[in-house]
Amino acid sequence: MTIFTPASDKQFFSPFGPTVGYFKMPNLMVDKLNSSVEKNLSDHSNRLVGKVSEELSFDNESKKIAGDNLINFITEYHSYTKLRNSMNKEDLDPTEKYKLEIISAWFVRQYENEYNPLHIHTGCTLSCVGYLSLPEGIENEWEDDYKNHYPANGHINFAHGTHGSHSCSNFLVKPQVGDFYIFPSYLSHCVYPFYTPGERRSFSMNMIFSK
Repeated sequence: MTIFTPASDKQFFSPFGPTVGYFKMPNLMVDKLNSSVEKNLSDHSNRLVGKVSEELSFDNESKKIAGDNLINFITEYHSYTKLRNSMNKEDLDPTEKYKLEIISAWFVRQYENEYNPLHIHTGCTLSCVGYLSLPEGIENEWEDDYKNHYPANGHINFAHGTHGSHSCSNFLVKPQVGDFYIFPSYLSHCVYPFYTPGERRSFSMNMIFSK
């Protein structure tokens, strides 16, 4: 099993059909979103698929922080995918004004032994995950887990298509604070449990990018 390791602060790659984008979030953005978790936010974990402690809805300030910091990268992601899918014949129209609509957004507070089953996102065209904090000492767990032939503890796994001799159907990502991944909403993904005491904090957003 190959685990993705970012080679730069911004990348676009296609481990299978759909394109995934990677962006290293600014430290100030991470700090501001972590501070937002301390607010009295609504918990919607009983309505979402995650088997986790809390899934707290973004307030308007959190949406603005995320949108303002990510809009340029998400625009680049759309440009890249449009060029790729058209064999470099089509790109975004530079004369058009594009906008990012955040349909819903939430913080995921996951603790030891919790997980997120395989799922997709609906009612949008884009989804994402951004990592805000990890349990202290989880690197020790990962070091031990990586000795196994299929390390997975606390990792996110993307799945698409059928595995074969000339194709790959699974794409495993090790979370790191500040890492942000964007992908089509129909791309199946899951998060495996971990066993180190503490919180693995991330956020997800359902979005539509349009004129």
